[in-house]
Amino acid sequence: MNTKEIIDISTWERKEHYEFFGNLPDPFFGLTAKIDFTECFKQAKADGASFFLYSLHHILAAVNAVPQLRCRIEDGQAVIYDHIGASPTIAREDGSFGFAYFEWHEARSIFAAEATKEIERVKSSSGLGTNGNERRTDLIYFTSIPWVDFTGIRHAGGYRPGDSIPQIAVGKLTDHEGRKMMTVAIEANHGLADGRHIGQFFNLL
Repeated sequence: MNTKEIIDISTWERKEHYEFFGNLPDPFFGLTAKIDFTECFKQAKADGASFFLYSLHHILAAVNAVPQLRCRIEDGQAVIYDHIGASPTIAREDGSFGFAYFEWHEARSIFAAEATKEIERVKSSSGLGTNGNERRTDLIYFTSIPWVDFTGIRHAGGYRPGDSIPQIAVGKLTDHEGRKMMTVAIEANHGLADGRHIGQFFNLL
């Protein structure tokens, strides 16, 4: 079971950052970087497993290792979750897509098995398939764009006060000097996280 703790804003070291950036019309900032996924790719291939799921598990492990990326704003309060899952977009054969919801498991085999069931659920459904989960905040928004080796991305929609869920996108897996490289882009609420924390995330990847 996922639990959360309410952060006492009055004694929080980020109090001024939280209040300053939280009042901006768009409090999100983002960075994009090339990450080496060679070992992840080799392991997925050796296991006959999905690189999509293995790489997402690796990304979620990095997210969960940075406390600031587990912080959210809920009902005007800042909270921090024990762990964070993912809501990825899942493509269907008819060209549409739906939203899936993957719970976090440290064991990659359990994560992949449960996520595979969820993928099948989305593929056999229609529409966005929100099922009420769109109100959850204990996750990241995740999308994979495997057709494009992009260098930047702009997400759809405007930001509203209190939006705090990080958005992560990955691009096409490419070969570079014998290594498997993939673009990873992340956007986070600056009231909750800084460039230092995004740097920690990328260093862990």
